[in-house]
Amino acid sequence: VSWGQDELKGWHKTASALQFDKNAETALVALKGRQGEAACVAADATRRAQVQNKLAGICEDMCKEVGAYPKCAQCPDFVAPDSTPGVMTWDELLEHMDNLAAWGQDELKSWHKTASALQTVKQAITQSETACVAADMQHRAKFQNKLAGICEDMCKEVGAYPKCAQ
Repeated sequence: VSWGQDELKGWHKTASALQFDKNAETALVALKGRQGEAACVAADATRRAQVQNKLAGICEDMCKEVGAYPKCAQCPDFVAPDSTPGVMTWDELLEHMDNLAAWGQDELKSWHKTASALQTVKQAITQSETACVAADMQHRAKFQNKLAGICEDMCKEVGAYPKCAQ
């Protein structure tokens, strides 16, 4: 809303200035000419970029047809084919070694993260197992205490009470 009001104020000022200017028509034509020229230059640059992008793929095909393929330097974004296919040059070897070193460092970081996560999981499992063993021992003790009373009663029933070793 405020943008629209500001635009209206600007238009009113321009219209007012044009009404009082003796050369209003000349000023208006010059203003439109400058704006139109800038718009044309921008549109022209956009169209040129579109044409160049369209021709980029076609350019290599044309170079191949006329027999000038490996030397297509005039084509935009042209990447020359490998001049030594199947053979690694010293520069390529050094670049490959740098890439391997970076890859190795990334792998080591990944392995450290995995090992750290496994240690955390192992600690949690160990704590859980310790808790389970403690709970199991409590249950066994209760069960044995329960059986001890029953065993003693059984020994009394069969008349073997004082000699109840089992």
